[in-house]
Amino acid sequence: MSVATAARAREPRSWGPTWYGLLVGGMVVGLVCFVYQWVNGLAVTGLSNTISWGMYIIAFMFLVGVSAGGLIVAAGAELVGSERFASLQRLAVILSGTAILVAAISILPDLGRPQFVWRMIRQPHWTSPLIWDVIIITVYLTIAGIDLYVLTRPEPRPGLLRTVAFVALPTAVLVHSITAWIFGLLVARPFWNTALLAPMFISSALVSGLGLLIVTTFIVQRVTDWEPGRGVYDDLGRLMVWFIAADGFLLFAEILTTYASRVPDHLKQLNVLLVGRLAPVFWAEVAIGVVVPFAICASGLRRRRGWVVAAGALAMVGVFAKRINIVMTSMFMPLVGLAPGIPNGRPGQGFAPDPIYIPTWVEAGILIGLASSFGLLVTLGVRRFVVTGRVPSIRTG
Repeated sequence: MSVATAARAREPRSWGPTWYGLLVGGMVVGLVCFVYQWVNGLAVTGLSNTISWGMYIIAFMFLVGVSAGGLIVAAGAELVGSERFASLQRLAVILSGTAILVAAISILPDLGRPQFVWRMIRQPHWTSPLIWDVIIITVYLTIAGIDLYVLTRPEPRPGLLRTVAFVALPTAVLVHSITAWIFGLLVARPFWNTALLAPMFISSALVSGLGLLIVTTFIVQRVTDWEPGRGVYDDLGRLMVWFIAADGFLLFAEILTTYASRVPDHLKQLNVLLVGRLAPVFWAEVAIGVVVPFAICASGLRRRRGWVVAAGALAMVGVFAKRINIVMTSMFMPLVGLAPGIPNGRPGQGFAPDPIYIPTWVEAGILIGLASSFGLLVTLGVRRFVVTGRVPSIRTG
């Protein structure tokens, strides 16, 4: 097969204007909702004095997770000299860089007055984990760009790839650890104030990042002539078994420790998760995000591509449910426990000891815009660097 024929074979079968139209339309919806919220304030959302963090922060946590997970897989394979995932390196880096970029954007609507975000950069408080999160996200995005640049060179040097991986791997761990510390260092929130939160964030990031890589690999393979290589799905399924096992163990350890300690404040928030308002989401997380994908990937079903893709999709849904549980468990418990509660901060609303959070159409529209932005950037990245590009082989030595 000639070089020209091989290049044409890697061209996408049909990207279709409909797909681009849907993504651009979703971005327009998100932009309109963002401007509407900017003009009218956070009062148009479901947030209140009691519940100050909602879907924007949940989306931020999830996007940071899938970003860190994808780059950890790519960098880890490079450091151990494995060629099994060589065909997926570009795709993993594109997913990671896009996810962290969209995660940074998702913070803007949560601020309420994003026009003042420059003040945090001009006058940083170095004792705050927030400024360190901004720094590590910027560094992480830069590393993803450098990694993609190196991978797309005609003959990428293995020594340079390994050097980038040495920097990328600890940075990927740090980006999720610092995000976890934003929560874990809040002493007033017992459910967050645990040393296990950072390891739990990293383990679930590995699960969701690998799940996104599996699903995206399948989609790209279906709509283009690109092939990831034989045995890739089986190898990814094997890796998913270990990631889910680690994440499930940390979840069990946290629940067991909290339940056995019998500390009233901790136990009260745990009950919200196990038998309270968030119980359906929690048990869905356990069943859909842990038990089912683990059973699939630990059995012979792992040899069938469709089952591995289903396990990856379910794992992502489970991790998203975990992000909801982490944020809302503490948000549903007011810091002031005395009757009649604390004011919700809305006209005509009195005190409420039992806060409720229901996202509004504005929040839904902004999330659609974020998802569409992610989809468009990944589509353009795949078309530019994965489908039409030459996938390099890893040389050792």
